[in-house]
Amino acid sequence: MLDWIDTHSATVAAASTIILVAVTAYYAWTTRALVRETHISLQAAARSTLQQRLDRISEICIHNPSLFPLLDDDSATGQEYDGRFHVANMFLGVLEEAHLQYRLERSMSADDWGAWVATADTFLSKAYIQRYWQRVAPTFEPGFQQFVNERMEAANRR
Repeated sequence: MLDWIDTHSATVAAASTIILVAVTAYYAWTTRALVRETHISLQAAARSTLQQRLDRISEICIHNPSLFPLLDDDSATGQEYDGRFHVANMFLGVLEEAHLQYRLERSMSADDWGAWVATADTFLSKAYIQRYWQRVAPTFEPGFQQFVNERMEAANRR
C-alpha cells in the first residue's frame, strides 16, 4: 500500500489541488453573487428610507396646508422658528443624504438623482429656504453646499 502511495503521490496531490481549486472557485462565485445581492438590497433600503422621509415632509405639508405657501413669503427672513424652520431643516437633511448617496457613495442611479434634483428645485427656489440656507449652509458638507448654491443661482436666474 505504501508503495502505491509513493508511486502515485504526485497524482493524488494534483487531484487534491484540482478539487481544492474547484471548491475555492465555487465559493468565490457564490460569495460574489451574495455581495451583489446585498448591495442591491442596501441600495433599495436606502432609496426607501429617503422616500419615506420625503413622504413625511409631504404629510406635514398636507396636514398644514398653509405651510408650503409660507415658504414663498417674500418678507421671510429665514430666521423664523415656525413650521417653515422645521420643514426646511428636514428637507435639507433629506436632500443632503440623497446627494451623498449619489455623489460620494455612488449608490443612487442618475435617473433617481434627476428626480431628486427636480424636487430640490421646487424647494430651493422658495424665499424662506434661500434665506434660511444663508444661515445654515456652513453646517452641511461642502459638496452639498456647492450643489445647493448652484441650484439656487439657477432658480434666481429664471
